[in-house]
Amino acid sequence: MAATKKQSALAFLNNAYSEHNIIYRENGITLSYDFIVNTGTAKILIKIGEKRWGDSDPISIVEYLESKEQQISKALLDNEDAILSLK
Repeated sequence: MAATKKQSALAFLNNAYSEHNIIYRENGITLSYDFIVNTGTAKILIKIGEKRWGDSDPISIVEYLESKEQQISKALLDNEDAILSLK
């Protein structure tokens, strides 16, 4: 069975940031797909907009996250609560 977008994105984030706890949620209020990276002292909220999510397949969503790795890594390095709205 092929991996879903959610499974692919979670696998990528868990591999890239394995030292942190990562949670997925669908946000009906902001119409986004959110991944919360909990560092223990800060939470980084990665928001992927509904259009980007809908237009992506499992491979392209991972490629998109890869393209945002520098932005995600900087937020983790700052170790402060942050919202990364990736559109």
